[in-house]
Amino acid sequence: SFASCDNADTKTPDNLPGNMESGNPSGTNGADEEGGGNDKTNVSATGVPEEKKVQEGESGGTGTPTPGEIMKNPEVAFEILSDTRTDSEGNELVYAQYPVFSVSGEGYEALLAVLGAWNEEFKSQADVFLDGMKEDAAWYRESVDASYRYGQTTFVTIYRCDKEFVSILIFREVEEGGPHPNYYMEALNIFSQTGKLAKLSDVLAITDELKEKIKVGLRKEYPEFEFDDALLEEGIADALANETVVWYFTDGDICINFPEGSFGFGHAEGSLGVLVPVEE
Repeated sequence: SFASCDNADTKTPDNLPGNMESGNPSGTNGADEEGGGNDKTNVSATGVPEEKKVQEGESGGTGTPTPGEIMKNPEVAFEILSDTRTDSEGNELVYAQYPVFSVSGEGYEALLAVLGAWNEEFKSQADVFLDGMKEDAAWYRESVDASYRYGQTTFVTIYRCDKEFVSILIFREVEEGGPHPNYYMEALNIFSQTGKLAKLSDVLAITDELKEKIKVGLRKEYPEFEFDDALLEEGIADALANETVVWYFTDGDICINFPEGSFGFGHAEGSLGVLVPVEE
């Protein structure tokens, strides 16, 4: 399970952010848009990008804009697609959802290319899951529970989409024969104009001051947990140094989630997260 930031609690699908299914490319936590849910139907999301003036010396991705020229934010859309594996009679054994992203907007060809590459990666991950679970699903249906559905349900939120960054959170709920689903999440943080993946250190200075803020924030966020000071400090330092945190932009802050098992805790406590203000 996941227990993360206040406005992006991903502990279970029931308390996902309000825009997790349909997305919100403007980068805000708005209400759901009209459209399908994650019940194996296609889900699409589009946004109307804001217009921002390009300051002198800034690059718009294709040439150098003149001072005062208007440069639009990229528009990122996505669909949730689904594939299956069936038995010899055509009965579904296992399904897997995966996102497919598209990009429009002048000057964002690099962003289009990198998300196109990720589209292939997400499709490959779904295929590996389907092929790996097919035999187990057939056995489970025959021997344990004929009504149980093996599958991977995918949720997507676009938290930020402007001329500087695109920040996307992808969350998966996976049913693979256990008593409870397993939950996985990953984030894509991309420089909009270059298509380069952003590291946390690109937007936050990894300093002792930051580590202290995270330490205080975790204790405040999870007062029910008994943190060991040494394990807490070591876990924060190691995760930041080894870049094993999952992070994304949200409402002017950055949500930083630590790997499950950090700080001496286990599966029950999940992945702990904290909000940190973005440095201007």
